[in-house]
Amino acid sequence: MRLAKLYVRIEHYNDWSYYTRDFEGVRTSMRYYYPFNDRGYSFEVITVTGNRGGTVKSFIRRFRYLGNIVDVVSVGKINNRSYELVFLGGDIKGMLKYVILEHGGIVISSYVDSGTKDFTAYFFTKDTNELETSLTELHNELSNHGKIITYKVSRFPKTMVFTSPIYSLTEIERKILQTAYHKGGFFNYPRGGINLDNLAKEFNISKATVNIHLRNALRKIISSYLGNNDYF
Repeated sequence: MRLAKLYVRIEHYNDWSYYTRDFEGVRTSMRYYYPFNDRGYSFEVITVTGNRGGTVKSFIRRFRYLGNIVDVVSVGKINNRSYELVFLGGDIKGMLKYVILEHGGIVISSYVDSGTKDFTAYFFTKDTNELETSLTELHNELSNHGKIITYKVSRFPKTMVFTSPIYSLTEIERKILQTAYHKGGFFNYPRGGINLDNLAKEFNISKATVNIHLRNALRKIISSYLGNNDYF
């Protein structure tokens, strides 16, 4: 298996993130996202923080009117300078997390501040050429959505020694991951015939639940595979 870590920093044109430059000290971090492909929008949860409570409140009041926002579902106060924001994002084809996902990447973190977005994603594949092609095509597509400031790829050697994380997975996580990987090419680029809808039907659970199990399984694998801090 080949593994690569991608870090991207980008100015996403016509997106809500671009306007954080107007709110000094405001920063957002991704807590959860789920793309509804059939509906054309995404469900997202972010944490909004800042140096001044008044600036954070001003940003939240303006948020629903910024680019690529369908609706704000809820706002929850964590403290005077930190809030949880649940919203629906529009134009899923232009959502950068979705673009990365479509090229075989798994986004594990996303931050926004000063008008730019940061993404960290991992890519798994059996074939080195497939990995390189995916990363090159992803760079080209991201450049159509904004100005790329940083595009850093870290490749991890096949010889890295690690304890198999398959034993730390729950039974349902293991079954879903094995089905997605072996049967349908879920992690291939372009993606094979299986998707979240197919997996949800096969295991008789919702797409959101399938997504959670996959993310948990991949998180455990990444934690085990990258246990050596020399690679960070």
